[in-house]
Amino acid sequence: MLHKPSHVIVRSHQHRKRQIALALLLVTVLLAVWLAYEYGRKQAGFDSMAAARQQEALQQTIQALEEQNTELSGQIAILQQAGEVDRHAYKEVEQTLKTLQDEILEMREEVKFYRGIVGPADINSGLQVKSFMARQNDQENSYHFRLIMVQYGRQTRAVRGVVRMTMIGIQEGAQKSLALNDVDDRKRAQLKFRFKYFQELNGDIIMPEGFVPIQVVLKIIPQGKGAKSSEKTFNWSDVIS
Repeated sequence: MLHKPSHVIVRSHQHRKRQIALALLLVTVLLAVWLAYEYGRKQAGFDSMAAARQQEALQQTIQALEEQNTELSGQIAILQQAGEVDRHAYKEVEQTLKTLQDEILEMREEVKFYRGIVGPADINSGLQVKSFMARQNDQENSYHFRLIMVQYGRQTRAVRGVVRMTMIGIQEGAQKSLALNDVDDRKRAQLKFRFKYFQELNGDIIMPEGFVPIQVVLKIIPQGKGAKSSEKTFNWSDVIS
């Protein structure tokens, strides 16, 4: 009686082992990204030295992730050449790589932020708007904004207050101003803040049909004796990404 060759079974086992190894590698990469990102975002109430250490730690994490990214790309090339990754599996790995690259980009932005917190010594002291950014959501006319406020100088107490946001744009050929509660998805009239070194305020806004934003005006109103209000204007074209 003739027996069929067994090398097909060996290849099948090898294929399964490589798939398992690839899956474990992906889980390890994603876990490392998540832990590094969460660690960076949960830091608050620190001094300049702590910010510098956080910046260095993020840079080291980025380097490690880039090395893992290179290794993962090499694994994909090997598996493609061997013909052991089907189309569905390749798409999943490709999506994972894109997610990893997006995480690295976001961490680079965090490094830039911490570098700004450490900042040059000649920067003006006091409460300031560090940056205002916005990006479009999946829904039309919907945007996610991110406002970062900082307090420079040798402050010993936390500062608190509110931010009033006004959107200035054009609707039906005429200029129109919209308060925060006109566009905020949570109908907030203002944004509250309380921090010692820095704080991030964010949310989602939905523009009315036909409204074309031109500028964002932020009025900072701190509380306390002797506190002075300030105002900063951003061009929408400069903050949208």
